[in-house]
Amino acid sequence: MKKVKSFKLKVLHVVPTLKKDGAEVQLSEVFKKFNNVDIDLFTFDLHEEGDSIYKNLKDIEVFYKSSLSISYLYKIIKENQYEIVHSHLPKADLIVGLLKLFNKNFFLHVTSVHAQYGKRDGESRIKYFFTNKIWKKTLNDSDGIIAISNKIKIWLIEEKKIDPNKINTIHYGVEIKTRNKIEKKELKIGMAARILPWKGWDKVLEVAHSLSKKNINFKLILAGSDDVGYLSTIKKLISSYKISEKVDIRKHYENIDEFFEEVDLFLFLSNSEGFGLVVLEAIENNVAVICSDISPLNEFVVNSEGALVNRDKIEEISDLVEKYFANNKLLLKKVQKDQKQFVKDNFSIEISANKIEKFYINTMNI
Repeated sequence: MKKVKSFKLKVLHVVPTLKKDGAEVQLSEVFKKFNNVDIDLFTFDLHEEGDSIYKNLKDIEVFYKSSLSISYLYKIIKENQYEIVHSHLPKADLIVGLLKLFNKNFFLHVTSVHAQYGKRDGESRIKYFFTNKIWKKTLNDSDGIIAISNKIKIWLIEEKKIDPNKINTIHYGVEIKTRNKIEKKELKIGMAARILPWKGWDKVLEVAHSLSKKNINFKLILAGSDDVGYLSTIKKLISSYKISEKVDIRKHYENIDEFFEEVDLFLFLSNSEGFGLVVLEAIENNVAVICSDISPLNEFVVNSEGALVNRDKIEEISDLVEKYFANNKLLLKKVQKDQKQFVKDNFSIEISANKIEKFYINTMNI
């Protein structure tokens, strides 16, 4: 269906799936903050049978086609005359890049790179090996690239040999809300993420084991979707550390705010992140964070009172947690305030949307 003509810049976002993950959640939020852009979205998978962002796209026209999808995508781009087609994740990048290759003056192609694809522990190297050269050419042939962190920008330049003039770093953002934190009597530590090997679940459990040996009274709440069956490994570790009574395993939270209402401290010891949106969400929810001192986490987590840590130094992390909870949680409260203020000043969703709009305008004017 051909859309009514708009005086705003017309942009089509292309994503492989609407399954609720970091990139998809960020898109559904940033779309709401655009002022000068008319957005549509194309996907190959609505993911209606699972946890999807589809219901959060109320004001966005969503095009969907699972079969003959490339020809259908070409048709809607042609009919609606988008100035920019913005792809996300390698599958979408390659398909949009292919259409652009045979229609060079048809639209401008920009892409967002949300992770160091093929570099994370437990991730298939073969999956990306065969598409790597084509993907690199697609990026270099594109009209502009958004890296969601400085870490990814450096990786694209140094390892993927992408033209640095094409790349802009635009971090994720969060909706800053007024929140009243209810103080808890019991010490509650939280960890929430997809249950994947590189996320640091094993390290969090090692810290819990150390705290238990010190007879610290605490509760550890774990939550996430078990996409690859790694939860069985986590359960074995809990059993071997004899901390079953200290650990509460929850399913993935559809509303992550409900998870953060239950915890005092978010402990996130990941080995690799494209961005780490859940950490940003924790800080916005007035939850203090201790996390791995890795980029991009250290691009937005203030190192207040040693909050950025070496994930392998378990006893030091355990001592730090104990220190935060001492003296009526005095240091914990300080860390929470320091981290929240920095995020409020620099990482709101409005700031992200404004930067993306400027990126589109600059791309059009090149």
